[in-house]
Amino acid sequence: MGLNAQIIAIGPFSHAIASCLECGPDLYENVEEGTTVVSNVFLAGTSSSSYFLAECFGVGAWDVGKHELNPELADIRALLDSNFADDVAKFT
Repeated sequence: MGLNAQIIAIGPFSHAIASCLECGPDLYENVEEGTTVVSNVFLAGTSSSSYFLAECFGVGAWDVGKHELNPELADIRALLDSNFADDVAKFT
């Protein structure tokens, strides 16, 4: 079975972070500060990239009980050296 993965961010909205969110700042123009928003941070469309992404965050791809990720444990260097480099700015 193939594997696709995504890492999402869920949290209170601030106009200071609007440019980092998936839809771009214009679509968040009328969103109130503090509103809970959800945004994709990393998308992995293949099994190999999904396993790599899980490894960078220190979890098993199928270990769903540990999928609340600690961003401080992420292997940023590995992500920067991969096809996820453009997405790292959203995360850091």
